[in-house]
Amino acid sequence: MKKDLIVIKVGGSVVTDKDKVNPTPRLDVITNLTKQVKKVYSSKKYSLVLVHGAGSFAHPLAKKYNLHQGMKTKEQKLGMALTHQSLYNLNKLVLSALIKQSLPAITLTPHSFITQSGGKLNDFNYQIIKDLLGKDLIPLLYGDVVLDNKWGCSILSGDTIVSYLAKKLKAKKVIFLSDVDGIYDCDPKKNPHAKLIPLINNQNFKKVLAGITSTNKDDVTDEMRGKILSIKNNLAGAKVIIINGFKQISLDLVVDGHQLGTRLEFS
Repeated sequence: MKKDLIVIKVGGSVVTDKDKVNPTPRLDVITNLTKQVKKVYSSKKYSLVLVHGAGSFAHPLAKKYNLHQGMKTKEQKLGMALTHQSLYNLNKLVLSALIKQSLPAITLTPHSFITQSGGKLNDFNYQIIKDLLGKDLIPLLYGDVVLDNKWGCSILSGDTIVSYLAKKLKAKKVIFLSDVDGIYDCDPKKNPHAKLIPLINNQNFKKVLAGITSTNKDDVTDEMRGKILSIKNNLAGAKVIIINGFKQISLDLVVDGHQLGTRLEFS
């Protein structure tokens, strides 16, 4: 019997300390998450695709070398190489933790088989991912800097990978592990009275977006709005859940149907 597919995205702010200038992994968090992944995989009910963010292993380098502007100079070429090296180091930590839990995870380096054009996906040969899933292996990918046929290079976010694969592979659930409990009506890190929004769907998403915009105007607000719109546009039909990646048992509970975090369900 074919297993249901779950795509899991672990945010860069969960696996790393994103505020640090130097690459700083959260090793205890990575270990805890791999233990939760093992529980899900060991149930033998699901196929899994794992994607992790870059956090402090890539964002400072991308900013230093202006990689969002592409790859035009000698310095930017070096910056791309250094960013790949740093991402490799982070992925190695995540992969090692998974293998330590006896999980058959296989890293797929995004820049080796995905290209973009003007910062948008251009070519994504996902057959290898289907083949790995067919053999009950766990594909592991991450946000990366990839070749871009217009800009030289561009940043490929982990969220973009998740949206594409979940749609193409018809994922049953998509779970985002964040550094907060879900989506709030305002930034919970700044406002202790922020309220968690348990469900966002076709009926209330305009009201939610309007509420977020009216109470906040900052980068966090833009990020929340962008995430909601991206999920609505790209993941309609899938059960999408955003939960806290720092909790000890959030992942296995939400896979089993417990109501945690924010659910986003669009038809």
